[in-house]
Amino acid sequence: SDGWESWFFQWAFTGACATIVAGSVCERTKLEAYFVYSFVLTTFIYPIVVHWGWGTGFLSAWGAYPDDEGVPRPLFKQNVESNGMIDFAGSGIVHMVGGFSGLMGAIVVGPRKDRFEPHYKLYEGNHHLQALGVFILWFGWYGFNCGSTLAISGGVANVAGKVAMTTTISAATGCITATVLARIVEGKYDITIGLNGILAGLVSITANTSVVDPWHALLIGMAGAVVFYGGHFLLIAIKVDDPCDACVVHGFCGCWGLWATGIFCTDSNVAYAGYPNGGLNDACKRGEQFGVQVVGSLAIIAWTCVTAGLLFITIHLTIGMRVSEEVEEAGLDVSEHGLSKPNMIEIGGGGPPPAKGGAEG
Repeated sequence: SDGWESWFFQWAFTGACATIVAGSVCERTKLEAYFVYSFVLTTFIYPIVVHWGWGTGFLSAWGAYPDDEGVPRPLFKQNVESNGMIDFAGSGIVHMVGGFSGLMGAIVVGPRKDRFEPHYKLYEGNHHLQALGVFILWFGWYGFNCGSTLAISGGVANVAGKVAMTTTISAATGCITATVLARIVEGKYDITIGLNGILAGLVSITANTSVVDPWHALLIGMAGAVVFYGGHFLLIAIKVDDPCDACVVHGFCGCWGLWATGIFCTDSNVAYAGYPNGGLNDACKRGEQFGVQVVGSLAIIAWTCVTAGLLFITIHLTIGMRVSEEVEEAGLDVSEHGLSKPNMIEIGGGGPPPAKGGAEG
């Protein structure tokens, strides 16, 4: 191979990372600010993390810090006794970078006008389109997760098949769990919560989909839905306005996905998935893998929050992040695209609204 397909695959991942941020800052952010942060995120912030985890950086399971003879030296042992950070299709590398960038953007741009005031009018969106969007994302996830085998011959098709199974189980479990939680806590089966539960399950399984057993995927998706639902209320409690819960679904659940890899991976599954040092160590059994995953998640959070925070502050101080109150009131679809004003509903003061389904992914 001349590597052209690799460029296309990574281009798609890069685009996915950048679009996550839009879900956190929508409905009050200038279009010019979107252009600037998308450019910086895709050309600097995100590629650094890709190098760390999928290139020859210190977190990589594929060739970390090779010595003069090309032998990789992964965390922690720097020899075949360690695997490096396992992030099969990007829970940390893609989703955490997008999610925590979105968190910093939401903090800097501030909440929508009167968002946390009594009787705030929330735009519910179109539930049919939300459901359609989520199912398109779910279908596309098989391209990302199964496609991350990067091959189909030599037994790799078996790995892709297993990845499809664990991905499906986690997504379905995330949907059911989130929907039941909404019924218990809010007294209703909330379709928007269920849709984001699907995405929570998908993000949670993305790092570990090839190195866990099917029954692990069920637990990972279930816990991912709990992380999402708790994070949804946490942001409301601290008055950070993330209209699509993109930071929670991608950032928080992405972090859980990395940690879940260390908790549920087995050494035999690591070997089955084709990792370079798989079958040569017992890093999963002795708990080292969990430590590596935690270090990786903390490094990604630190890098992303600092760089994205500086980026959004710079945008705020130069061209500005927010549209005017008049434009926000009319709706950006009206000012930018000439569409009619959407229907609004009135909600009680300060109470948690349903998350809008279909966070970017």
